[in-house]
Amino acid sequence: MTDSLQQHLVVTVIGDIIADELARMRPAESEHWKRRQWHDDDTLVAKHKSTKDSGEDEVAVDSLERLALAGRVVQFFHMGDSGVEDYLLRRNTLSEWAEVILKSRQVHTQNLTVTTSGSTGQPKACEHSWSALVEEVKDFVRIFENDYELSPARVVALVPSHHIYGFLFTVLLPHLIDAPVLRGFKAYSHVRNGGLRAGDVVVGFPELLTQLSSEMLPLPPGVLFISSAGACPASTFHQLYSIGAARVVEIYGSSETAGIGYRSKPESNYRLLSRWRRNTENSQQLIDRQTKGIFEIPDNTQWHAECEFHVAGRVDKAVSVRGINVFPNHIAKYLRQHPAIADATVRPMRPDEGHGLKAFVVLHESLSETITEQSVQTWLSSNLSTAEIPERINFGNQLPRNSMGKAQDWNLDNSPTGKPLS
Repeated sequence: MTDSLQQHLVVTVIGDIIADELARMRPAESEHWKRRQWHDDDTLVAKHKSTKDSGEDEVAVDSLERLALAGRVVQFFHMGDSGVEDYLLRRNTLSEWAEVILKSRQVHTQNLTVTTSGSTGQPKACEHSWSALVEEVKDFVRIFENDYELSPARVVALVPSHHIYGFLFTVLLPHLIDAPVLRGFKAYSHVRNGGLRAGDVVVGFPELLTQLSSEMLPLPPGVLFISSAGACPASTFHQLYSIGAARVVEIYGSSETAGIGYRSKPESNYRLLSRWRRNTENSQQLIDRQTKGIFEIPDNTQWHAECEFHVAGRVDKAVSVRGINVFPNHIAKYLRQHPAIADATVRPMRPDEGHGLKAFVVLHESLSETITEQSVQTWLSSNLSTAEIPERINFGNQLPRNSMGKAQDWNLDNSPTGKPLS
């Protein structure tokens, strides 16, 4: 198997990038685009040429949207200055776009650039060496086969492919081991309804795996679960093991670094991947053994050995919602820009409340109009992603604080003391 990507995997990544960009540009259609499955013959057509009889394989976009979609693809596959990137604007099907991308990778570079969620403002572009990503996945294959005595045979993808974690394990892993991939609702159905088989690698994120673990049937031998994009609850680990998981592997990393460490028990420390060594002069930094480049660790870490550490809390205060890192402080800051809102705070829901975010809002005293939970959520949807929009909003005369004046949590079932909820 060569390190040059297979075309059908490139099509998958293109589709996920297009879905992500269309969801950003058309917030009201966000869920539609993120549920869509993409194929080689899916075609981008000009909106003015779209008709009621257009097939399901046609996606109508205007000229500015097409430019934005091509720009995202050029950025991800690091096609700038390749000399072939302009051909994306002259081709229409995803398979034709994939051909242009593969040509660019032959004549220019195979490196990739993923972006962070952008929840703190502008998304951050993070370039990755193709050879480093390949070596990381090969490292994990060795860990799976040698340490865990598992041979991956099929990938069941519950995450999109254009984020670094999804790319590594739902694109690069099946590419390197020549394994088939299940995606979308078909993948979800196989996990939930007893369709898994020995050799399956289920690639998920904490919230979804937590939900599925209580609904799944007993597992056949040899099923491996991988989780990332946030801390996986210990109870989810134990539940997956109780129904027969051969191994549950939690991977720690970031968009900037790709994988950093891994563990297969919630009470264990993370073990550092072979690519990295700890910077002895700064415990919050890693050094790439090959390039000698220095990378910041996104969380506060405590080291217990040269290659073992545990995470003591995020530096950037991000939380994971449906596998996407979002920043409550940034969302609260954005809420305060609403003309009716005087102050706001945002927190992740407690496990007994749900899996998203909640907000507490204080309205201006002089406000005469009625502001509802739904109207605030609709206002937020014009600029924030679905994962960033609080699922519940409480209203009150002041933000929740304890007797010492410090911010504290609140219950969702409290009766609001400000303007009425919808």
